[in-house]
Amino acid sequence: MKTKYIVIILALLPMLSTADVSDLLITEIAVTPTAGEFIEIHNSGATDVDLSDVYLTDATFSNGGVFYYQIVTGNGGGGGFADFHARFPVGAIIPAGAYQTIALNGSDDFNASYGEDPTYELYEDGGAPDAIPEMLEATLGSINNQGGISGGEVAVLYSWDGLTDLVEDIDYVLWGDKAEAIDKTGIAMDGPDVGTATSLYLSDTVIANQAVIMTNSHPGGQSWQRNVSLNEGVEVQSGGNGINGSNETSEDLNNTFYVENPTPNIAGTPPAPTAPSIIINEVDAIGASEFIEIYSGFSNISLNDVTLVFYQGSDDTIYNVLDLSGNNTNISGYFLVGAASLTPDMVMPANSLDDDASAVAIYFSNATNFSIGDPVTATDLIDALVYDSNDTDDLGLLATLNVTGGQVDEDGNFNVNAESNSRCPNGSGGALNTSRYKQTPATAGSINNQCPVPTIGEYYAGVDTTSALTLRTTLHDIIRVAQSFDYSSSGSIDTWDILSEADADPLVLGRMIMVYKNNSLEYLGGGIQIYNREHTWPQSRGFHQNSLGSNNAARTDAHHLMISDADYNSDRGNNYFDNCNAGCNERVTTNYNGIGGGSGVYPGNSNWFDGSVFEVWEKRKGDIARAMMYMDVRYEASQADPNSSPVQLEPDLQLVEDPAELGSGVPKMARLSTLLQWHIDDPVDQTEIDRNNVVFGFQENRNPFVDHPEWAACIFQDICPQVTDSIFQNSFE
Repeated sequence: MKTKYIVIILALLPMLSTADVSDLLITEIAVTPTAGEFIEIHNSGATDVDLSDVYLTDATFSNGGVFYYQIVTGNGGGGGFADFHARFPVGAIIPAGAYQTIALNGSDDFNASYGEDPTYELYEDGGAPDAIPEMLEATLGSINNQGGISGGEVAVLYSWDGLTDLVEDIDYVLWGDKAEAIDKTGIAMDGPDVGTATSLYLSDTVIANQAVIMTNSHPGGQSWQRNVSLNEGVEVQSGGNGINGSNETSEDLNNTFYVENPTPNIAGTPPAPTAPSIIINEVDAIGASEFIEIYSGFSNISLNDVTLVFYQGSDDTIYNVLDLSGNNTNISGYFLVGAASLTPDMVMPANSLDDDASAVAIYFSNATNFSIGDPVTATDLIDALVYDSNDTDDLGLLATLNVTGGQVDEDGNFNVNAESNSRCPNGSGGALNTSRYKQTPATAGSINNQCPVPTIGEYYAGVDTTSALTLRTTLHDIIRVAQSFDYSSSGSIDTWDILSEADADPLVLGRMIMVYKNNSLEYLGGGIQIYNREHTWPQSRGFHQNSLGSNNAARTDAHHLMISDADYNSDRGNNYFDNCNAGCNERVTTNYNGIGGGSGVYPGNSNWFDGSVFEVWEKRKGDIARAMMYMDVRYEASQADPNSSPVQLEPDLQLVEDPAELGSGVPKMARLSTLLQWHIDDPVDQTEIDRNNVVFGFQENRNPFVDHPEWAACIFQDICPQVTDSIFQNSFE
């Protein structure tokens, strides 16, 4: 099943005035529930617009090379995979100032959902035709009595006169991910005109730089709506493929759409603006090239009404104010304020930052609300850093700005001229928390990748292998100290980001290896994809989001989360791990990078499963076993999980031998003896070591059974190493 994206494109006939055409916008999209799916368009102009040659589609299939603009050659997709490629009825008019809706699941369901009729229905859903006009097929069979725009989509509203080589984009809306995003730059087309010469499309924004509304579907019963000003943000107005040369793929959609209750056929009322999800990620206050790095994790996040304020420690008052309005984070999610030599997004004159105990802070408040000499304030505060260079703590600034984590000394390593204060790992710690700052070589405007990493020996220095109990206890005390990240986030780093690195394809940049299928897929972001996140310890077995919240530590722990082909993950379900050598279904692996390739003969390089058991293919048995052992030792209900909702103890996860002990919600997993054998049969390899290091770089804890496989026998079989302290310490290396 292919991943879907909706692209809405508006196109108009040449006989329509360009002024009229340019007034058309997509203003609302409702995705869930399916019965209420619709797309709304609006005429913001002062004259009526004829829609006869305007088209609306989500019929793009990047992997199959099918795109809406191929309509000029009689193609263009639609009619399959719930895609549609539709044309407005001949003579359809949208009056000046009007809002009109297209019901994608038919008018009957639309009326049942909203208590009113749509302007058009994609297809007739009733037993007999009704008074609601139906959209026309763009090409034969391109509607096929189906719509459907859930998940990641791109919707395109465009115009074509039926003769020329090229279509004109009117509006383009992308959400969920970029798997079906479109870039027509330089593509040659020859339409049904009398000539044989091809025409070239102009520049679209490259897909990597296109913005999405959000990384997953909007909440059920709500919709995406264009902001009240009906503008298209920072959209490029020349040199593109839209009306009057606009570049419709350049719109910063995440700033021009909001989520609210549906308002079909009328203008919406946006909620009050909220502060962007940004933090101060790195500050270099001492040296030749001072800078302040702001980070969101997402591109094109608006900094309107964000103000950067500088506080001096001598009297805890403001000594400088910078208005960041009108700016956005860059494609990598950073905004850099700094010395001209750094080529920042905003230049900051030399020696702008005080060197003694001082602070920088970002507020979601207009710059006119701050004046030089004003006292420190926490009103509308987003994030702050109180810093120094081997100076006494400023208790006045700390009490208001950084209660958690305290003041950060840029000279902590006695190398102040060469180092900055950086969040380690990049983006970690959360707003108003300085506990993750360390002194590292400066990385202005890019990921903090110079963070200090302890050696394996240093990390496990407190381990006691005297007995199974002492080893378990001391290991737990070490690995339970960890940083958690959101399961899914529209702002900072989440589990998608971690897994995109942890499960990265070592051969091809930007791709990932699937745990069960062993195929390599392009990383397209989070959301509904051909891949998803596999909880190797099923969340239904001890830490489901319904009981502990969506971001609870066990659910988001990347040591057991792995990227998987969605269909294979569905086969696994919440089955326990065991050998499955009779009456089982087979899921073969892909032969990639010299391993894998199913044989059809048990066990081969295949996964085997029935209604209860899932047997992993040979080269991943040990990986799964060690992940299960980690979860057993890491989660013992010994501490509260601040990411649970409401806050409560972490689960007490246990590996057991008897599957009869398992049950829905029960924090147990099986089968222990099989996992111990898998651990032996499939030893630790370099890929698993690299993965452990990547996850450690984010979570700051390790899977000890990857670093020390021999500890599995001690903890789970009471076969412990009898060694002297000196030998034990050396074994770390």
